Amino acid sequence: MHCLTVLYPAPADPQAFKTYYEGTHLPLAAGLPGLVRHHHDFPEPMGPGEAPFCIFQAYFADAAAMAAALGSEAGRMVAADVPNYSPRGATLCHFPVDAG
Repeated sequence: MHCLTVLYPAPADPQAFKTYYEGTHLPLAAGLPGLVRHHHDFPEPMGPGEAPFCIFQAYFADAAAMAAALGSEAGRMVAADVPNYSPRGATLCHFPVDAG
């Protein structure tokens, strides 16, 4: 299993972000080919420092499946939609998930 994690910075209008993200962007992301499962949340900070405003995690069978999804037409549509709700962009990272 392989996990794509997307971290979003605090937006100027948190409610507008949430409304667009959950109503428009997440349905686009759910259409990524090879997506096994996904989830998102709006974390609370713990300790010093600022937590991301929103975290999204998408799981794929492996890194190749993730790369294929991101390079697909659906992946390009998902990426092109980000400025519509997060003008400051997002930070993406990925890692293998140990099944053990």
